[in-house]
Amino acid sequence: MTDYTSTEIELINISLGITIKLRRLKKKLSQLDLGIISDTDNTIVGRIERAEHVSGWDKIMQVSQKLNIDYCSLFVFKTKQEVLDMITECLKLETKLTTKKQEFYDKLVMRITELYDKI
Repeated sequence: MTDYTSTEIELINISLGITIKLRRLKKKLSQLDLGIISDTDNTIVGRIERAEHVSGWDKIMQVSQKLNIDYCSLFVFKTKQEVLDMITECLKLETKLTTKKQEFYDKLVMRITELYDKI
């Protein structure tokens, strides 16, 4: 069994959110659409995708099931390059890339780099 540091747990939470966002974008679903079909709401979907806080396992499971993502795979520690590649792919799939969204992605890349530099 691996004991993860708080930094590694934060990185897992971030990659979990990006994985869900990437799959949602690939399926051309809005956060509202995903909230409706997963019996949650778009606010929860957004919080999971942005890793704003640690979401309950039940909400993550509901969302992952509707996106056909293996729930357990969301909690696997990914490399820095894997996470950055997912972000690049998300950016390519964004149909409404606003300045605010671009700033979010830019800050996320910086945050990920800082966190991986700590470990």
